[in-house]
Amino acid sequence: MSLSNLPAPTPTPDVAHGTEHAANAVTGNAWVGRFVRFGSIVRGIIYLLIGVLALRLAMRGIHDEAMTPSGAISLIGQQPFGRVLLVGVCVGLAGYSLWGLIRAILDPLHEGRSLTGIVDRLGSAGSALGYAGLLVVTFQFIAGPLPHIPAPHDWTAGLVAKPFGLWLIGIVGLAAIAGSVLGEIVPGWRGRFASDLDLDRRSPSERRWAMRLGRVGIVTRGIVFTIIGIFMVGTAFHANPHHVTGTNGALLGLLRQPFGRTLLASAGLGLIAFGGFSVMCARWMRVRVAPR
Repeated sequence: MSLSNLPAPTPTPDVAHGTEHAANAVTGNAWVGRFVRFGSIVRGIIYLLIGVLALRLAMRGIHDEAMTPSGAISLIGQQPFGRVLLVGVCVGLAGYSLWGLIRAILDPLHEGRSLTGIVDRLGSAGSALGYAGLLVVTFQFIAGPLPHIPAPHDWTAGLVAKPFGLWLIGIVGLAAIAGSVLGEIVPGWRGRFASDLDLDRRSPSERRWAMRLGRVGIVTRGIVFTIIGIFMVGTAFHANPHHVTGTNGALLGLLRQPFGRTLLASAGLGLIAFGGFSVMCARWMRVRVAPR
């Protein structure tokens, strides 16, 4: 028997029962459900703003705010009652970070211990860490002026000078490309995200919109993350940390291509679709333990 045909390890009945009981207890709490759903709304608003910033640059040439999650949070803080709004952002980011931890540890949607399930759960853990980092940035913004957010080339510049630093950047870049293609673009195009949604009680029209927004939005975000990974591999290959430029740089990279304004506008509309999908997931998402 080849290694690829070996069955995925299964937890013992006691462990499986204990984990499912814990998942039921956590996800069955009404306040946890509200907390997580509000987090999905806040995540959606952040991506809506990134998409609007990209669309504004493509159509009007205005680039006064970074097209990144931290840039979107900064924009929220600049509005009337900005600090009050940022408190709400903090609550939402905490809620979505918690949801990532719940999915990674308790596996309420039964993603399992197959290779695909483990990758999905690791992705949920990474999501939890990422939104926790944004939560820290938002806290700092509430406490005073927006802190300096290191650009990707800030930390890669340090790695380039270290032994094996270029190898590490290249490996992370390749992992980002693989994760984006296999974890977002392919499943998004195939509509695999539908298993995370509770659409049985929705109208046919609402189900169609859920699939359209999810497919366009998730694939677009996956493409943007893939471009970021390509920049990282470019940094490793050319030993130039300025190749790594994050979401803002990936979108600016689209603008520099032939038909760049059209490409950037398309990416902006796709990110707006993802933001709308995330906002609506407050209604559509499956938070309680999924039936086996």
